[in-house]
Amino acid sequence: MKKDDVFKLLRNRIMFGEYHAGEKLPGEVLLATELGVSRMTLRSALQMLRHAEMIRTVERSGNYVADYDRIQKKYLVLFFGDEVDNMSIASLYLVQELQKSLAEINCKLEMLSCTQLRKNLSLSQWQKRLARGGISGIFVAAGNYVGNERELLFLKESALPVVLLLGTEADCRFNEFSVMYRDSKKIFADGIKYLISLGHKRIATIFLSDSMRGFNAETYVEFLDTAGIGESKELVRYFKKKTQIPSVVRKLMSVDAPPTAVMCFCDTTAMYVLDTLNELGFQIPEEVSVMGFCGYKDRLFTLKPLSVVNFHYDISAAEAVRTMQKSHEWFYSETKVNKMIPHEIVVRKTTALCPHARS
Repeated sequence: MKKDDVFKLLRNRIMFGEYHAGEKLPGEVLLATELGVSRMTLRSALQMLRHAEMIRTVERSGNYVADYDRIQKKYLVLFFGDEVDNMSIASLYLVQELQKSLAEINCKLEMLSCTQLRKNLSLSQWQKRLARGGISGIFVAAGNYVGNERELLFLKESALPVVLLLGTEADCRFNEFSVMYRDSKKIFADGIKYLISLGHKRIATIFLSDSMRGFNAETYVEFLDTAGIGESKELVRYFKKKTQIPSVVRKLMSVDAPPTAVMCFCDTTAMYVLDTLNELGFQIPEEVSVMGFCGYKDRLFTLKPLSVVNFHYDISAAEAVRTMQKSHEWFYSETKVNKMIPHEIVVRKTTALCPHARS
């Protein structure tokens, strides 16, 4: 066993209460014999525990567990984006909510991008970073994993409790992690169904080109047919870059029978849609309703408060922190904690009855 392995083993004994606050650790000779390592390896691991402020050494007496409950624990969050300044909006809101929830229990949050992890760190460097940083657990502000991503291997080798945020039901198959998940397909469908309930039959949908919120082209067409708005099939559009959205909207609104409502891939998409419709002179929501998807806190400062399908990032973060606090109950269990985060339709000023449905 290497010093990193000894460190993780002793750290977990402290974290999960096998060694209690204020308790004296077994003597070095006894502990080294129990673990089957040399005293030099054990001493290196003990030094790492001191740096993590998990033990203190009393001269001529021995090593004692620190009052760990009073130590400001540190957690790591992995996010999408090359660096903090280039974090995705979803990651940004999740990180903000995590920081708020952790501050309430006197804990700190450090950040690392998935890109940096993939490109710049070897597995041994990753493990050393966790050890030297005194990290108690890891949050992942991402989800929808295939299973062969490099960070998943790193997470599995971290020997720390891991909670995935923004997960999908498919992510629950990773038995090593706890998952805060949602059903994107159902959530997006609920947004469409809300617009249908207002009498809209021609509903445009604008998707990111490599993502359809759980649908593929075939299943989305089937959904539109089943929902009774098959005529909306011709109003499905895609974009690769946000700057392409205004052009997509102009083309949509120039067809012979333009849509009376637009369902957007996310709140950012909705912002571009609203701006372009205003430029074209359409009245919102009197002529065209616009629905966002995600529920960013500030609704991106749109001129009119945006109607959205809200993911509840705040609930997801709070539940993730509560789950992490109880990691001693599930970390060594074969069954991890998986929670579906609720969503809701939040009606504001950008949606209204379809003009053709009004009496």
